[in-house]
Amino acid sequence: MKRSRTDALISLVIVLAAAAIAQTLVACQQSKVSRNKTANKEQQTNENPMKQMMQSMMSGVVTPGIKPDELPDPNSAGAELVAHYCAQCHNLPNPVMHAATEWPGIAERMFRRESMMAHMSGMGMMGQGGMMGGRGMMGGAGMMNIKAPTPEEQNTILSYLKKHALTSVTASAIPAPHTQGALLFAATCSRCHALPNPKTHTAAEWPGVVAQMKGFMQSMGKPVMTGSEEQKITVYLERNAKAH
Repeated sequence: MKRSRTDALISLVIVLAAAAIAQTLVACQQSKVSRNKTANKEQQTNENPMKQMMQSMMSGVVTPGIKPDELPDPNSAGAELVAHYCAQCHNLPNPVMHAATEWPGIAERMFRRESMMAHMSGMGMMGQGGMMGGRGMMGGAGMMNIKAPTPEEQNTILSYLKKHALTSVTASAIPAPHTQGALLFAATCSRCHALPNPKTHTAAEWPGVVAQMKGFMQSMGKPVMTGSEEQKITVYLERNAKAH
């Protein structure tokens, strides 16, 4: 129920933003500035506000993000499509943000929002062929130049995300599940994503990973683990990490 309300709110904000942007573009068209200068100004307007708005709305969902060359198998078709489409509205997500079982639902919502924004360009402010001369609110380019992946591209993106997703485990299946370290690990890490398998990283890697997750929690407005909790979780993960 909570997720459906969030989706509805985001959809409403997108529509309201489209209306506001359309009014700005109409004002630009009515100005006495030359056509070339107006086009350049519109292009500058289209480049950043949508991503800023969406990133702000999703600040509690999406982490600070990574660079395209930091994606797993960065030269693959899946990585290139993720970098192209997913970074249109927010920071580039790392596939290990979610488990393979979580990505289908998340990706479907993202595809739906991209499709909605992309198709807004064909309707105009007063219906098809309306105020904007039939080219739509964004002059035929899509809302803030947002483009939606084709069904084939969607399949490629989803397959890529699932292939490189977080290796998860249930709380009851982790080593020594009733110890203090295990309980803190399960309660803390499950606030943002599925519970990662302790054997995902080596003992040498876990301290850096835990510290990074703490930073993500802070940036996303999540309850942040204390220094004592961080230490206990790290020790637990080091003891149950993969050998090499």
